[in-house]
Parts: sequence; structure tokens; C-alpha cells
Amino acid sequence: MDLGSDALRTLSAVLDAGTFDAAADQLHITPSAVSQRIKALEVSVGRILVRRTKPITATRDGEVLARMAKQWNLLTLEAQLELTGDLDDAMTTSLTDRPRVHLPIAANADSLATWLLPTLARFHRENPVAVEVIRDDEAVNSSRLVTGEVMGAITSDPLPIRGTTLRPLGIMRYLPVATGQFLDTWMPDGVDDASLAKAPMVQFDRNDELQRRVLRMMSGQRLDPPAVYIPASTEYHRAIEAGMGWGAVPLAQIADALDSGRVVTFTDLHVDVPLYWQYWKLGSSLLRTLTELVVDGARRHLIAPPDTDSSST
Repeated sequence: MDLGSDALRTLSAVLDAGTFDAAADQLHITPSAVSQRIKALEVSVGRILVRRTKPITATRDGEVLARMAKQWNLLTLEAQLELTGDLDDAMTTSLTDRPRVHLPIAANADSLATWLLPTLARFHRENPVAVEVIRDDEAVNSSRLVTGEVMGAITSDPLPIRGTTLRPLGIMRYLPVATGQFLDTWMPDGVDDASLAKAPMVQFDRNDELQRRVLRMMSGQRLDPPAVYIPASTEYHRAIEAGMGWGAVPLAQIADALDSGRVVTFTDLHVDVPLYWQYWKLGSSLLRTLTELVVDGARRHLIAPPDTDSSST
């Protein structure tokens, strides 16, 4: 089995770019050469690695090698920086002159809008990196680790993937809130099934299960209120403040609006979502540094998890 660096780099480029032509442009070779490298790799491992669709996607076997390619690339770049003294010796080489290491991670929108961005900013200020954040729901982010698309992910899944380490971050608490004027209009007699069935509910998107979960907690019936879709965390918060509907917002994000009275809670119910940082077990100093910064940043803003022990598999 020949798993040369050129073959792995080509596989990674094809999956990132989506086509052989785009990968060829990225690698500065011909599309024919890209096709030959992928075919030779498939022959070598005895597996079909990519689905030749538009865009090209990895098979399950291809995901294994795609993951290996991303990990190999990260470790190779770090080794090059260490050999040239650029990774650790900031006194001899300015941070602005050091080559940047691409480090993809997955994060949920609410973490990005509240506590994560300052953490990533510090990571950038102190290390030669270029972080790529892939935003998705915390319930599905772990799947991006499986495919090798990211090196680490904020997830709500407490079960670690084989080959990864799982660190508890804390609990993100969501409070159902609305403006006083909205409640006077839509729930003048308080929260009941009749008012919940009519009052517009703000959802992140059509896959926003959290808002439906809150609705089920408040009502014993299966309700289908009018939905307002605002697919961005900060704008979601602003839509509720503007009176477009009610919705469950992270406490870390809504605290100022609650204190000032711009929004109010209308039930004692809340939803707690435990968050975890899951990352590949690699000998990467940059990934270890990012992990400690993420854990520290979460500790400052989230409710402490009941168990702070890390787990791995």
C-alpha cells in the first residue's frame, strides 16, 4: 500500500475543491495528473475513495485517508516550522513573518457569537495560524471530525470518536424570552396552549430542534406556531429584541438585554445544552494550545460542567 504525501495531498485537494479541474488549479498540475493520482491511490489501497459526482465526495474509505491527509499536513507544517525555528522562537522571527498553518475547526453559531471568537483571536495573536471555522449545529459537528474536514469541534455529543479526545466545556443555558410589548400583544393572559399556537416563534432555521424542544416543554400539545427564520446567531437575538417573535437565547448572549428590560423571560423553564471540545489525538503543539485556550474560554462564560474529566478513545 503506497500512501505517499503527493497522493494524500491530491485526495485532500480534490475533496476540498470538489472537482478534478479545481484541484488541478490548486496543485498546479493537470486534471489528468490529478485523475491518475487518485486512481493510483485507489488501486494501491484496493478501495474506491471518491464518488465522482459534482461536487466530488469521499466514500467511507476515502474519509479515512482524507482525515489522515489533513492530520499529516498539519504535522508536516509544524515540523517545518520547528526545524526552521519559527514555531517556538518568536525572538528571532517576527510572528508577522512566519508562515501560517491552516487549522480547520467546527463550531456552533451561538458559541461563535458569544465566547469563542475572543478565544480564537487570542490564538491568532500568539501563534502562526489561520483558523477556518466551519459553522454548524453542535449536534452534528462531530461528523466533520469523522470525515477529516476539521481537526477539532465544539459538539453536544458526549461520546468521543475513536482516535479523539473529548473535553467537557460547560453548559450553555437557553432562556425563552420576548419583548414586553410582544407578550402584551400575543400572550395577554399568560402562557397557554392557545397563545403559544398563535404567537410567532423565532427559529434559527428549519432544523432548529431547540426551539421546538422549548415549545414542547411549555405545552402538553403538539403545536405548530408561525415560524420566523433568522439563520444567524446575533441577528436571531436582534429579531427577538425587535419584537418579531419569542425564542430561546443563550444566557451569555441575552444577559444585557434582560438587565436593561429590552426583553423579559415569560416562563421559569430553560434548556441546558452541554458542550464538549473534541479533537484528534495528534502530536500537534498548535492543536494542544488551541485546546487549552478553548477550555479556558468556555470556563469563563459557560456554566461549569458536572464532570471536568477528559475522556478519549
